[in-house]
Amino acid sequence: MQDTIKAYFNESIQIQVAASDTLTVSIQQATDLMVSSLLEGRRVFSCGDGNSSFIAQHFTDLLLHGSQLERPPFPAITLGVNSTHPGQETCLARQLSALGSAGDLLIAFVSQQQSERVHQAMEAALSREMTIIAVIGDDAQEITSLLGPADIEVRIPTTSSLRIVEQQLFLSQLLCDLIEQRIFHGG
Repeated sequence: MQDTIKAYFNESIQIQVAASDTLTVSIQQATDLMVSSLLEGRRVFSCGDGNSSFIAQHFTDLLLHGSQLERPPFPAITLGVNSTHPGQETCLARQLSALGSAGDLLIAFVSQQQSERVHQAMEAALSREMTIIAVIGDDAQEITSLLGPADIEVRIPTTSSLRIVEQQLFLSQLLCDLIEQRIFHGG
C-alpha cells in the first residue's frame, strides 16, 4: 500500500514539474488578459465539467473574496447547473447568453475529453464576442477546436482526469495570486 501511496505522490509531482516547464507562457498570457479585462471593468465568467465545476466555483470565490490580499471583489460569476428545466446541456450557454457581454471573459475548466455543456457555453461566449481561457488536459481536442486567435489554451500535460483537476486547483490559485500582484502591487 505504501508503494501505491508513493506512486500517487510521484505521479502528481511529475505532472507539476512538466506543467512548470510547459505552461509559463500561457499562464502569463492568461494573467495579462484577465488583468487588462478586469481593469477595463469586464466580468469573468467561469464554468467546468464534472469535478472541474468545483474548480470553477473555487476560482470565482478567489476572485470575489481575495486570495492573499484584503481587497475589493472582482466581478466574477460561476455558471452552474442550477436548473430543473429540461435541456441541461444548454444551461451554461443560456446563462452566458443572458449575462455575458462583448469583452467579458469565460474561463473554462475541462477535465474530460468531451463536455457538451462547456462546449455550448464556449460557443455562446464566442457568439457574444467574449474571450475564452480554456484550462484543459492533453486530450481535449473538441475544446481546442473552438478556440480562436485571441483565446488562450492552458493545456495541462496529462490525460488523467484526477491529475487535471489537481492542476486546475493549483492553477486557479496561482492565477488569482498573479492577478492580485499585478493589479495591487504592479508585479
